[in-house]
Amino acid sequence: MSTFYLPTPENPGRILVVDDLPGNLKVLGMELRKHPFTLTMARTGEEALGFCQRMPFEGILMDVSLDGIDGIEACRQIRKIPLNSRTPLIFLSAVRVGQDWISEGIEAGGIDYLVKPYALSELLAKLRMMIRLSRQDQAAMTGERHRALLEVAGGTAHELAQPLATAQILVDQILNSPGPATHEQLERLREALAGTNRVLTQIQHLHTYITKPYATGQILDLALSSQSTEGSMELPKP
Repeated sequence: MSTFYLPTPENPGRILVVDDLPGNLKVLGMELRKHPFTLTMARTGEEALGFCQRMPFEGILMDVSLDGIDGIEACRQIRKIPLNSRTPLIFLSAVRVGQDWISEGIEAGGIDYLVKPYALSELLAKLRMMIRLSRQDQAAMTGERHRALLEVAGGTAHELAQPLATAQILVDQILNSPGPATHEQLERLREALAGTNRVLTQIQHLHTYITKPYATGQILDLALSSQSTEGSMELPKP
């Protein structure tokens, strides 16, 4: 397994731990103090949701049995928070394997579970797994945004190239001509500038992400992407 995405002392994993028993949080903090993790502790589901709305985490340990909002419902609500909608979450419980909370937790958005009491080596393995999954996911999303931005840039440059080149040629002709510009030259210049304005208007109205083949790759289809088209992808967020 590659170690590139694993936590290190220079780049520790950011973990949110949610447990309603202060003793459990204290013990966990002591167990992990020599390992490359930065822990944020929460005692209720509501407190965990508050943290998730303010900062991104790379892994969440969520106790199932909490006062107020239980761990499973907290997980459902975390999945609606953009900062942590994709953060790997593992449930903790003293209930033995085979109970309904396992399937409910996975359906709510958890990726795994850990039954108390657990071995420290098992906990560390699951924490590293969460960090690795989170960092790999972030790297993939960054790469996808980069590719999309290149396609957007290529599409807009392609659409602007022709009217701008036409306008440049006409301006050079007018400047190099001994006499005043003719009506035909000015009309063609007006059309070229109108074409540029049309492209700029399409850029301002981009709200979907539709590409078309160009050369050996893809570029943004500016005309389709500026229209209201059901079922098309949203433009990737930066």
